[in-house]
Amino acid sequence: MVPRLYRPLYFVYFLRMNTEKFREGFLSRIGDLKPFRQLLDLVPDVAFFMKDRRSRFVMQNRRSCEFCRVASEAETIGKTDHDFYPRDRAELYVRGDRHVMQTGVPILNAIAPAPEEEGSDRLIIYSKVPVRDRRGRIIGVAGIHRRIEGLRATPQAYGRLSRAIEIMHRDYALRLSARRLASEAGVSHSQFDRRFRRLFGTTPREYLLRVRVNAACRLLEDTHRTVTDIAQEVGFYDHSHFSRTFRRIMGVTPRRYRRLHAGEPRTPSDDRG
Repeated sequence: MVPRLYRPLYFVYFLRMNTEKFREGFLSRIGDLKPFRQLLDLVPDVAFFMKDRRSRFVMQNRRSCEFCRVASEAETIGKTDHDFYPRDRAELYVRGDRHVMQTGVPILNAIAPAPEEEGSDRLIIYSKVPVRDRRGRIIGVAGIHRRIEGLRATPQAYGRLSRAIEIMHRDYALRLSARRLASEAGVSHSQFDRRFRRLFGTTPREYLLRVRVNAACRLLEDTHRTVTDIAQEVGFYDHSHFSRTFRRIMGVTPRRYRRLHAGEPRTPSDDRG
């Protein structure tokens, strides 16, 4: 029997310990994805898709089907981007799928040419994440994208801009200067900064920090490496800077984040990074 004085603390501890079990227990009872599919179809400007290891469509919402120019999802199941889009664009999308599935690293808020007819100058902003089975094995990829309205680019220009974003996601652990990224985008430093702010609502430096923190989150969840090792792995060469940045973005310290995802109780060291 828990003494009355400690019951509030015990209650908080109990909740923290059982949050993940509660969620997993509920989700394991779901027998039909229909409610989620209905909600995805109601999102007016966001396309959703899921693919298997061979980049064959398994699921799409209504908006995604519109890009494929088909009347129903059934017409896309088992097919690939090559069945609907120009070759260069299809190869770009499939290459991104393979990168996510081979590395397990999501692509977040990247830029690419829209899945439209060849010659279209529209752009999309997209994200892709790996899909895992119950054993944690990657069996596919899921993603969303939306068209960026009011921004146009020549095929050469959007390729360069996408290249700069790709570098940030691939080489986030390296020292990437804004001038180098601007050069990759084929624009001046000031133009790159303005365009980046317009697209993402933040600076290239802040975006890069978020990419690094996102990578750190995966390592904190999936490995037992020390926080210092993880900080260096993702491009932070100062432990204090990493801890401050992580807490600002995620709302908790790296140690606290790890304990939350492991279902462990809070300790005094959580507040020290």
